[in-house]
Formats: sequence, C-alpha cells, structure tokens
Amino acid sequence: MRSFVAEIAERVLGGQAPIVIGLDPRLDALPQRVVPNGPPAARIVEFYREALPAIARHAPCVKPNIAFFEQFGADGYRAYEETCALARKNGLLVIGDIKRGDIGSTAEAYADGHFGLADALTLHPYLGGDSIAPFLKACDPARGGRAVFVLVRTSNPGARDFQDLLVGAEALCDVVARAVTRWGSDMPKSEGYSAVGAVVGATWPQELARLRALLPHSWLLLPGVGAQGGAVKDLAAAFDRRGLGALVNQSRGVMQCFQPSSGDWLDAIERAAKAFADECRAVIGGRSS
Repeated sequence: MRSFVAEIAERVLGGQAPIVIGLDPRLDALPQRVVPNGPPAARIVEFYREALPAIARHAPCVKPNIAFFEQFGADGYRAYEETCALARKNGLLVIGDIKRGDIGSTAEAYADGHFGLADALTLHPYLGGDSIAPFLKACDPARGGRAVFVLVRTSNPGARDFQDLLVGAEALCDVVARAVTRWGSDMPKSEGYSAVGAVVGATWPQELARLRALLPHSWLLLPGVGAQGGAVKDLAAAFDRRGLGALVNQSRGVMQCFQPSSGDWLDAIERAAKAFADECRAVIGGRSS
C-alpha cells in the first residue's frame, strides 16, 4: 500500500472531502434493532459492519477511539480489531485514536501492535522525542508508510491548563508544534507534507493560523466539530490552496444523528456524512487560488 500521506492527498485531490468520521461507540446510542439484547462487542461490530459502507461513500478516513472499545475488556478490544479490519475492507483509511506515548521498548511494542491495525495513530508528546521515535520508524515509506498525529492543541477546555503555559516567550503548544515540524523535517514529503501530523482542536479557530504557520509540512487533524462547539466554516486557515493539509473530524454529529428506535438510521448516517463532506468541500472550495 502507498503511504498514508500520499494516499490521503490523492483522495482529496481526486474530489473526496478532507473529513474523518470518528467511531466512538456508545451502547445507548446504537440502533435498537442491531443484535438486540446481544453482548456489547457483537452489537458494536454489527453496527459498523452495516454503517461503514455508507460512510465510505463520502469519507476517506475513520478514527476509532480505542477507549470506547476497551471499556468492554477483551471482547471490546477484539471489536476494535474487527472494526479496523472492516474499515479497511471498505477502502477506508484508519486513524487509530489511541493517544499513546511511552519510552524505549514500551513505545516499540505499542507501535508494533497498533500499526498492525491502523494506518495512522494519535500520540501524546509529554515524554519527549524518544517516546515518539519508535513510531516514526513505521512512517518511512520503505517500512510501511504509516503516519502519526501528535497532540499539539487539544479541543477540550482544560487544554489551557498546560498548553498555554509559557516556555520562555512561547506557549507550550507552540513549542510542541515546532518539535512536530522538526520530527518530520527529514522525512519524505508527499505533496509537501510529511507523515508527522498534529492534532489541533477545531475549538480554537483563533489560534489556527499561528499553528498552521508553525506546522507548514504537517497534516492537521482537527477534532471538536459539532458537539464540542467547533464549526467547519472557521477552519479555512488549516488548508492550503489545493484543499490539502488538514482533516476535519466529526463523531457524534454523524454516528449519533438518529434516535436508537429509528428504522431509517442507516439512511440518516449517510445523509449526515454527505452533509458534513459537502460542508468541508465548501470551505476548501472557497480558498483563493
């Protein structure tokens, strides 16, 4: 398979919207008719078995959040594995939202295990460069062409607790952004972007242009649209003039857009995915050339 960054650039340039659909399964939000009274893991897998083909018609990527699977123990982890496999079977790229970050052999084990399931992973940088390095090995096109998205400016209100702290004259999130750029500086680029991306919350649009400038060669993963208050219309600064450079994530607004008792839940998901894709195309279409 081609590298993640080459593949996502080709798909967006080919007309797909630069969107990611988050997969955060909540039992009380699943359609009631899907494996009624079945075990949680079975209900989750069947839900995605039916929903992912509809998503694939409108989105290039999905982002399963491992926490919503792990809460159900070993069966839940198997459901995560099956969901990743189903997504790939439907032609979707998979961003494993695992937020790992550790050192030495521990990081190597995380990288080996999770890159076997996903095309890209979310990481936290608090332990420093040596906690990221084992993941970067798999980003080499000759060794798998995977990608990472490092937490730089998260979408939650508590982000200010640490990410706004000054390191010299700069906010900590800016220092991390510079590190992300440095980690990707020697990597091969595809359409100008390396495999070392950054998570930048869509809930901070006033900071987006500054962070984009600090991350000139990074794909930005932009969570926080919809339920968290972020708006697609405020994210134009994340994209270059070709519509590349950023992926907008939405979870609940697409995957929980129906009542669990509804009989047309699958059509509702597809309508919501299409509307989200169209909204993002309008933003990148409005960029000056």
